[in-house]
Amino acid sequence: MSLKLKTLFEKNQKKMMILPILMIVVSFIFLITTYTQTGDLIDKDVSLSGGMTLTLYTEQTIDQVKLENSLKQDFSEISIRKLSEFGTNKEIGVVIETPEINEESIKLRITEATGIILTEENLSIEVVGSSLGDSFYSQMMKALIFAFIFMSLTILITFRKIVPSLAVVIVALGDLTITLSILNLMGMKLSSAGIAALLLLVGYSIDTDVLLTTRVLKNREGTIWEGVLSSMKTGLTMTITTISALGAAYLVSTSLVLKQMFAIIIIGLLIDVILTYMLNAPMLSLYAKKEGGK
Repeated sequence: MSLKLKTLFEKNQKKMMILPILMIVVSFIFLITTYTQTGDLIDKDVSLSGGMTLTLYTEQTIDQVKLENSLKQDFSEISIRKLSEFGTNKEIGVVIETPEINEESIKLRITEATGIILTEENLSIEVVGSSLGDSFYSQMMKALIFAFIFMSLTILITFRKIVPSLAVVIVALGDLTITLSILNLMGMKLSSAGIAALLLLVGYSIDTDVLLTTRVLKNREGTIWEGVLSSMKTGLTMTITTISALGAAYLVSTSLVLKQMFAIIIIGLLIDVILTYMLNAPMLSLYAKKEGGK
């Protein structure tokens, strides 16, 4: 089996790279198109763009369609989701988000649609100003950029070779761009927790790529294929374990913030498997052979 995989890998190294390269190019085009049309790479929720988040706690069953229709009379953009008790599907309220800030109007519409008298005990309101949201988004994006810069320098210092270091950076960048494109296609609004998940994804991506690079370039006794195979066994075990744990957490969690974080990391890890072993591995193998590897 190992011999067949080795033969398949060595004969099709350049062909293997076509799919991941196309994925990266298409994701870049998609994000650039999105940016030119909207001014942002991805749709942001109120924690990043500014607006109001209202949490209504009630044991009464809420007709979300009726509530949404009522709110849309005064608010052009509205998002409503149910709030469930942790560990169960019991509905304990609803969460309403809108980029428009008008507390009195929205409270009036909620009362009209539900008949619930709103008090400080059953309603909490969180308001994020647009300037504050934009500032926070800008700071988070700067953190992401600085993470990439320092990561690139660390990789370059560690391996002291341009091609392997560049391959690691390309894969990590590809993980981010493809994941962001998928989130856009899913219609998911990125939150501040989502950006934190993207930072975690960069770390996961670097782990598998550094492992692969180390096994291939610093494997003094074995062959290039043995280094690739060894890193695949370890890397895939790590990835599958993480995806399984996050998948289980996603299913039992009732927090949409946590669900978004888990979803982003799971999507990113699946993309990372493709980019690491279909792009980085062939690139390293071809490079190592040119350098005299076996």
